[in-house]
Amino acid sequence: MAVAERRGVRQVEIGSGPPLAVERLPEPPPMDWRSVLKIIGPSAIVLGVAIGSGEWLIGPSVTAKYGPALLWIATVSIILQTVLNLEMVRYTTYTGEPIFVGMARLRPGSRFWGWLLVIISFLERAWPGWAFTAATAVAVLSLGRLAGPQDSMLIIGLGALLLLVCVVLVSVGGVIERTLEIAQWIMIGLILLFLIAINLIVSPAAAWSETIAGFFKFGFWPAGASITLLAALAGYAGAGGLNNTTISNYYRDKGFGMGQVVGAIPAAIGGRKITVSASGKVFEPTEDNLRRWRIWRRLTVIDIVGVFTVGAFIGMLLPNVLVTAVIPRGSELAQWSIAAYQADALKNAIGPAGWFIPILAGFWILFSTQLGSVDMFTRTVTDVLWFTSPRVRAWSGDQIKKVYYTVLALFVVWALAAFIMVYGIQAQPIFLILLAANMSNVVLALTGIVTLYLNHRYLPREIRPGAVSTVLLSLGILFWATFATMSALANFFGVKF
Repeated sequence: MAVAERRGVRQVEIGSGPPLAVERLPEPPPMDWRSVLKIIGPSAIVLGVAIGSGEWLIGPSVTAKYGPALLWIATVSIILQTVLNLEMVRYTTYTGEPIFVGMARLRPGSRFWGWLLVIISFLERAWPGWAFTAATAVAVLSLGRLAGPQDSMLIIGLGALLLLVCVVLVSVGGVIERTLEIAQWIMIGLILLFLIAINLIVSPAAAWSETIAGFFKFGFWPAGASITLLAALAGYAGAGGLNNTTISNYYRDKGFGMGQVVGAIPAAIGGRKITVSASGKVFEPTEDNLRRWRIWRRLTVIDIVGVFTVGAFIGMLLPNVLVTAVIPRGSELAQWSIAAYQADALKNAIGPAGWFIPILAGFWILFSTQLGSVDMFTRTVTDVLWFTSPRVRAWSGDQIKKVYYTVLALFVVWALAAFIMVYGIQAQPIFLILLAANMSNVVLALTGIVTLYLNHRYLPREIRPGAVSTVLLSLGILFWATFATMSALANFFGVKF
């Protein structure tokens, strides 16, 4: 690591962006259970979003149509995403910068990367599919039946209301990351309790064993399988795309490593004034800093592996056990088919009240995903603008939350227009989710490439990734790029796989 001194301040160059000041690595919390429980949490936000996309919608759609033997795709993707998350957070712990900021430091320059990242974020997460699919659940609960085309205005109105609720939730508290963390811990707990309970009631042992075995049927590929659906599973199993890459933003806001001295995005209501540095800060690999680094890395592993990885497998397992048990093989799941099948099965098992439970749980799952997606898109665009545009910082008076809530308002306007447009052409909300899921493979592959380069090129030798992490992340890049290419060839050129 080349350290220079300018005007009495030691600095490090990373790419073509502004230099990073050199400071002492903050002391991590003690390694006792209370401190660990207090510091972990960023992975819970990512997991809360993941359960409603890959785990609740995409995975069950694949299992209903082809059986659980294709869940090996989820196994590979979750493991590789774990490695990607660990490596992105490695960069953030060293610099205090989200991985997208590191990307913007590379050639051909911040303007190119800034526009590319905004476009990618828009294509992958600026869709209201989860809010309006959740709105369908609210309509079902109020109507006492599955919603149909005649209920379109009701669903549009409810979807708009849910989007506004998301805006309120990310507007209160101290730091937005903490508000989301608390909300997602509650939602994840309720979701998993429901899924465990309903599976114990309606799923026989054979459904459990067949589904578990499906996670290890590596290479199984049925003839005529929909590459769009399978690519969506590869992209959204675990977390996927922007959901993964935003984890580095949350670690910055949580104060992991050098994130403590960079700043965080405060909430609009109740958030104190926080100054967010326009560039990150780094530390020198002294003996004392390396001691602290090792503790920060152990905390990172506990959070990512213990919360994200374990939670992602449980979150993928439980809905697919239920699908294997109650949905006829070969079914096409569109929008609320899964909830309808579950409702019928539970109604037969425990009576009329059982019909409402899966619908309510489906709402909770999908709403938690939309909540996280709203923040992920908004904070990614905000961080990109904040770190790449001095004009934006000057316009906001160096108040990053002004940028955040301006982007959020534009997102809500777009989301409402997008849903009305898509609904008007008789497309279902799940169409928007499949679109985003396929785009996530591109995001994962691109982020993997950038993360490998940044960590090997600019991190001190003492804290660079080892050979195992490097090989696994390289395989991940190949995995996601392959599915992205296959999906593009199938959808744009009619190639059959």
